[in-house]
Amino acid sequence: MAEDASNLPTPLSAYIAETISANENFLLKNARDAIGEVVGLANDAIDVVGWAVKRPTSQKDYFERSMAFFVHHTLLPFSYAIYLELLAANLPVCFIELRLLLETLVKCYLADLKYPALPSAQEKLASLDRNISKLMDEIGEEIGVGDKFRIMWNSLSENWAHTKGLANNVVTHVIEKENIPPWALGVPMHYVQDDLETINELRQQISIFRNLLELSIKAYK
Repeated sequence: MAEDASNLPTPLSAYIAETISANENFLLKNARDAIGEVVGLANDAIDVVGWAVKRPTSQKDYFERSMAFFVHHTLLPFSYAIYLELLAANLPVCFIELRLLLETLVKCYLADLKYPALPSAQEKLASLDRNISKLMDEIGEEIGVGDKFRIMWNSLSENWAHTKGLANNVVTHVIEKENIPPWALGVPMHYVQDDLETINELRQQISIFRNLLELSIKAYK
């Protein structure tokens, strides 16, 4: 006998779809600038990939240039991932993925700049100095933006990627808002008005990264 479909539990995918749809409406109503920056980052990634694949040496670049790895396998997938995580209200992961984008951009840019004679992207990246703060300062000097890379790196690391910063964000939210942030309870979760401050912080950080990305790609070209 066929089982009565009305007695079956609601699929988890239905809850996920409903939550993401509700969050998208919330963002469009309350944080349109933020979702615009995230979509803008994804569009930036598409433009950069388009430039990379149109280069006459694109096939050779794919194996030899570290920036080709960044463009194809970091910038494009993670820019889309940030969009999905934003819709799921997984804000800490948005910041962590943005930090990875920043670090990979810096390392891949400098790897190609400093070790052009090495035959593969892996060898170039392996040859880099392990001091990430030093690398952030090097690319800032190379591109002419001073300490902007290092400031962004430190902010993302201390506030979101390290345990102390993440704990501080939760505790501060609880004290100031008198509730627990949805992203600290589960994913996906429905946004509430108290999330807007963190969403705006993400908007600001993505805006900074997009500017640094644009300047980096122009200099690299």
